[in-house]
Amino acid sequence: MMFAVASLAGLARAATIDLDLSSLVNADLTTYSGGDAYPQHGGSLTVGGIPFTLATIGPNSDTAIIQASTAGGVLETYSIPVGVFGVTSADTLINSAFGSCTTDIGELDFVGASSTYTYTLTEGSNVRDHFNGAFCNTAPNVAATASFGGGADRLDMQQITLPASFASDTLERIDFKSFGQGFSGSPFLAAAAVETGTATVPEPATWALSGSALVMMLLFRRRPKLRD
Repeated sequence: MMFAVASLAGLARAATIDLDLSSLVNADLTTYSGGDAYPQHGGSLTVGGIPFTLATIGPNSDTAIIQASTAGGVLETYSIPVGVFGVTSADTLINSAFGSCTTDIGELDFVGASSTYTYTLTEGSNVRDHFNGAFCNTAPNVAATASFGGGADRLDMQQITLPASFASDTLERIDFKSFGQGFSGSPFLAAAAVETGTATVPEPATWALSGSALVMMLLFRRRPKLRD
């Protein structure tokens, strides 16, 4: 006869932390081409299984974004505070106003206490114009897309794996940078989130014991303790 005895093993589980962009937003997404198709008053939006929060702007609480200048030659940096330990990846909703394919239009700098990592935004690769019109419409390296207005408008998700060093570091901030490319592509950031490492929770595993082994184990546990 065989018996099964349960034990505990580790199971990895990640946590997603939404980042608050409300103090940095500077443009009303609902005024863009096809803007009436976007969510109108911010709120929750799930893309590729990742929950995001869209910020708002103005007296009507319209959906807001961080928009880099559309003027050529204007270099800009928007620093997003994070302060989270053990970040393994980041998720962003980034598109552009205008855009010419193959142009590097900006970057994300992940700045930790002792680690840094740069992710370049390239039109036609991991970023494209938000509107399906005359500008760059291809981005094969995005992780997922939320489409609006029958596909005329979109918000694309970039899923960025950070170097292993960040798993034991604190991600202090993310710098969203524009290279000032103007009509060749001016990036905007609609939402961002980070994912932490793992938490250990129990899961069952079993070992088979013969009937005689189980009896011996029980007898051993019941044996009275000898006194001195």
